[in-house]
Amino acid sequence: MPDTLVSGFYTAADVPLTGVLDRDDNLVTISDPRVCEYTFFDLSTEQLGRTKRYNCWGFTFIPRRYWIGRTDVDNILRDNCDPVPDGSIMVGDVIRYRLGGETTHTGRVWATDGAGHATLIRSKWGPGAEYIHLPLDVPSIYGTELAYFRQRAPLRGDPAETNKIADLWIKDSPGDNGEQHPGAPWWTSPDILVDRPPYDGVPDTRPVFNHVNRVWAVIRNRTNQLVDNVRVRYYWADPAAGLPPSGWHLIPGTPGHPNPTSTFSINANSSVDANYVEWTPSASPAHQCLLAIAYINDNPHDSLNPDPIVYPFEIPWDNNIGQRNVHVEEMGNGESANFSIKVKLPFRVRLGRPTASIIAMLTYSPRLPVLGFPKRMIPLQVSLSLNKGRKRYLEPIKKYPVPRQSPLAQEERCVLERAVAAGVIPRVSYAKKRVHRLDIGVKVPKKALKGSTYYLHIMQRIFDRFVGGYTFAIVVK
Repeated sequence: MPDTLVSGFYTAADVPLTGVLDRDDNLVTISDPRVCEYTFFDLSTEQLGRTKRYNCWGFTFIPRRYWIGRTDVDNILRDNCDPVPDGSIMVGDVIRYRLGGETTHTGRVWATDGAGHATLIRSKWGPGAEYIHLPLDVPSIYGTELAYFRQRAPLRGDPAETNKIADLWIKDSPGDNGEQHPGAPWWTSPDILVDRPPYDGVPDTRPVFNHVNRVWAVIRNRTNQLVDNVRVRYYWADPAAGLPPSGWHLIPGTPGHPNPTSTFSINANSSVDANYVEWTPSASPAHQCLLAIAYINDNPHDSLNPDPIVYPFEIPWDNNIGQRNVHVEEMGNGESANFSIKVKLPFRVRLGRPTASIIAMLTYSPRLPVLGFPKRMIPLQVSLSLNKGRKRYLEPIKKYPVPRQSPLAQEERCVLERAVAAGVIPRVSYAKKRVHRLDIGVKVPKKALKGSTYYLHIMQRIFDRFVGGYTFAIVVK
């Protein structure tokens, strides 16, 4: 099949993209451990080897659908992105390569050093494969003139067309703006909702166990075209700060409420409540995690799919995937409670075993936020114990500076939360254990303000990036 020039795509300033090609080409696997893989819904994998179907710019801006021209990418960077200085780089930012002043290559920042400098990049090398690599570990023809950008707007299409372009979106957190890798805790999606019996259509803070709950998700379309044939898949998992794809279990469908859902449409720049599924969680553990994926189909190279999934089960990287790892507990003054979650390695490692750190951040939200924070905030007493080892207690935040790249250090974080205490368990090794148990003890002070809310964010960091987390919300009753 010959290459086909595709029209109907525009930058945020309505400048048309003139070099978009639909190229029919198969994948060719290669022997290189750096080449990325795609994980399908059934957990089978496919190497993202050599192909001319998409290039680096097609990977960066129209995920794996098309081959994009050089002039187009400069226009996208100008109209849809803002420059980011070195020292302020975040995971998910765009990296641009130039040689002699000419744009040669782009990719996405995959990891940083915690001080705002990129350490790993994910990109597609022309007609070659898709790689994770060091910033300067690229073919010499790309050059060494590096610059970074943060995408702030999706591409546009002709409003009269349908399914030419789409950008399905489930909020990862209250502060998520729809772009890749939000700064706030990405396991606190407000778009995954539960209605426990008796059903009233009003979202509840937590499910009831051993009874049928209704689970649904809010699905958003960020672009200016109607999109149809959308489905949603719903999953559950045991509580964990880090979940591999195999840790998620598809919620069984029931008559009239299949999973995945039947297809539906979403108008331009709008949202819909997807059909719910019926879920009966077990009585133990105390809470279970939920995941929702909005998609058209599960083919990562289908040019007819207006919104291909790029990183299945990678919640912060794909904005059409949302996760809800939130346990809400009402406690009175002076009361104590104990919780436990699992700490898992959420990805495969080809060589050796990585070392993780577990960071706990306690934040506070006042009962009347419009009046501001009190002069003296009384923190909860929180202890952490890994694998029934010694207890570590959270300390006042002044004794523990927030890591620059922490989800809770980003500007997108909810401004109604203020960090009050923190703690860390360093050097969590996966050499002998595949799963660790983290026990959390919480005690509410006797003088805590009734109606106020504390959030205990448990975050797992590996390779200087946060790979999973769990949040406890403690409401003082």
